[in-house]
Amino acid sequence: MSTAPNDPQSAPADAAAASSAADNAKMVRNASAVGFWTLLSRVLGLVRFRLLAHYFGASFVADAFNFAFVFPNLTRRLFGEGFASNIFVPIFSSQLAKDQADAANRTASLVLVRLFYWLSFGCVVLIGIAAGIRLAVPLESSTRLHLQLFQWLLPYMVVINLAAVFMGILNALGHFSVPAFAPVLLNVAVIAVCNKWVLPYFGDKPEEQIWVVAYAVLAGGLLQLLIQIPPALSRGFKFTTADPKNDEGFTEVQNGFKAIALLVAVFQINVLLDNVIARTLVPGDGPVTYLNMGTSVYQFVWSVISLAIGTVALPALSKLWARQQTLDFEITLRQALRLSFFFALPATVGIALLSEDVVRLLYGSGKFLANDAEPVRRTAAVALYSSLGLIFFSLNAIYARALYAMKDMRTPTVTSAWSVAINVVLNLVFVLATPLQESGIALASAISSAWQTWALAKAVHGHLNKAPDGDKTAADRAQIRAFAMLLVGTAIACGIGAILAHKFLASTKWEGKWAILGEGFAPFFAAILVALLPSSFVLRQYFLGKLKDKPLEKDIAAHRYGVREELWPAALRFQFALYASALSATIMGFVVWATRDSLPPEGTLLLVAQRVLFPVATGLVAYYISTSGMHSPDFQEISTLWKRKPKP
Repeated sequence: MSTAPNDPQSAPADAAAASSAADNAKMVRNASAVGFWTLLSRVLGLVRFRLLAHYFGASFVADAFNFAFVFPNLTRRLFGEGFASNIFVPIFSSQLAKDQADAANRTASLVLVRLFYWLSFGCVVLIGIAAGIRLAVPLESSTRLHLQLFQWLLPYMVVINLAAVFMGILNALGHFSVPAFAPVLLNVAVIAVCNKWVLPYFGDKPEEQIWVVAYAVLAGGLLQLLIQIPPALSRGFKFTTADPKNDEGFTEVQNGFKAIALLVAVFQINVLLDNVIARTLVPGDGPVTYLNMGTSVYQFVWSVISLAIGTVALPALSKLWARQQTLDFEITLRQALRLSFFFALPATVGIALLSEDVVRLLYGSGKFLANDAEPVRRTAAVALYSSLGLIFFSLNAIYARALYAMKDMRTPTVTSAWSVAINVVLNLVFVLATPLQESGIALASAISSAWQTWALAKAVHGHLNKAPDGDKTAADRAQIRAFAMLLVGTAIACGIGAILAHKFLASTKWEGKWAILGEGFAPFFAAILVALLPSSFVLRQYFLGKLKDKPLEKDIAAHRYGVREELWPAALRFQFALYASALSATIMGFVVWATRDSLPPEGTLLLVAQRVLFPVATGLVAYYISTSGMHSPDFQEISTLWKRKPKP
């Protein structure tokens, strides 16, 4: 290696990367905080579901409560997760980035007032309609309970959507902990009342006791709103009055809402079609249950990854795009993408290898073990195939937020519509022409999400090419696309080779002193060698070729391939991060595989838990050691979370 100067095309990106180091570290810290509270909320959500199932089972009371809770949750998806997160936050953040704090406060105030007005009006109308039906029509007691709970839980949609707007305000102001913690309060409120001490105070019958759960839901929603108001006020938000006709920000919010409403409708249609195809085309009972319970396994992980990184990335990207800081925008986007890849890939490997054990741990009791545990196996197959789309689902969340930050509301909706069309066609092919049954629907979703990743990435790159300074990194984007194809192609080739090597040696008859090797050791280690060695050699040569003009340090072990961090071109650092995650996840997969097979396949609940927790623990250690040893950029950024800052 020589001391030739850096590639001039990468110089602007390198300078921008150096100036954004502090912002990158801040993103990691904020995403970690959001991820922690989101994970806690999801875990408490599982506890909440278990307690409700314990005390109310699958009775008409439980059905009535779930029915009443559906509509407020639908409005939360439309106004909270869709409108407030993806439309309001980019506009509010852009106004702040342009030093238009007064305009931002006016827009936010108008959004709060109008949302409160229309949701309250809708709430009153629906309550009146439900009350009129109860008074005018003779109803069975179960139907009457449905309507009564529906009436009572309608105000929840008002407070939870206002809470979502305050969440967006705080995120745009750079505060993430309280908004991420707020959803925990709903689960805590419900858990607090679902016990043998509180429920009897409201009656002896389930239809009497369910009311305390409804009260707890309202209390939890109100707490989510109230806890966010003080930090919003202390960080500069001021409630002001304004004319909606003369506020450009509010007009922009209204225009963007149409695209979000259509996007939510497309999403709901996709979910509905998946369930309809499972119910009508898959023979026998249970396909819809297997599909929904199987996909919930990956959704648990996906929600933590996408919510944490996407929530933090959106306001940052919106501000950078508003200031026309294209290079910083691209650096922030790349960091969000590689962090998503860093977390999603090992999760994919873990779910795929442990799908049956995870399903058995979560749902394997009672009737779910009937017919020689067929429900467990079929649900596990759904979990396995749906996990193949986890990476793409996570990347799509980042790319979609990048487009929202660019004020492109149309592309995410259009690509989602095409993705649904592809998904439906593949659903029919896999369900009708293969033995996959409902797991074919999960595989179709994974494939269609991969296409959507390509379409969203293409749209984002198109906007970057037209942006100021976008031409300076066009060559870098082309290089990254070429590397992604090389990485995927190498992974597929080595993966197929590893499977064939394992099957060949496993089917070979080993006799005499070699018999013990043939039973498992030889096929296992052959798969490791075929999977790791060729890919490591090919990609190592790729990076050495790109770094051939960079000076080599004496202490090679302290640097990637002997080249100091600051001498790596920005695009090449991004590529290496993807490679380090992919190689480390492969190593982790073999460790999980070996650990899982060392434990008995069935047994008590404790043993079933051990078959999940022990492989996960050893796999995480392997991933930690591998990414650390490879000097992964993601690991280096994340490791700063637990490093003590030097005292001044």
